[in-house]
Amino acid sequence: MTRREFEEQVDRAIAAIPREFLDRVENLSFQVHDWADADTLEAVGLEDPRDLLGYYMGWPLPERTSEYGSCPPDLILIYQQAVENYVDETGLPLAQVLRETVMHELAHYFGFSEEEMDLIEQLWEESAGDP
Repeated sequence: MTRREFEEQVDRAIAAIPREFLDRVENLSFQVHDWADADTLEAVGLEDPRDLLGYYMGWPLPERTSEYGSCPPDLILIYQQAVENYVDETGLPLAQVLRETVMHELAHYFGFSEEEMDLIEQLWEESAGDP
């Protein structure tokens, strides 16, 4: 998939975020990169770049104070090659993987920790099997 096609898919995932969340987003940029760099992998405790689909880099909303002014935008990075590899390995639809990745990283923007997101995602998986 070309970068442009992938970015269009990311834009669709962003557009699917409920308006009540998007309306609260300020000073945030989404970017697509091929893979996470070594510093980012080290920061999250991973070695294999295939294991990181996205990354939030910034100052979460609940932690912002008056010192936040005039800061460059926070970033949500989506790693195209890692996402495509994950789709190939799992057989999950690209739209689903991107939607979940974007939501996961946006939750970090809103102040959720990795542990809280793990719990939430576990509950999503458990409820997905319920009729």
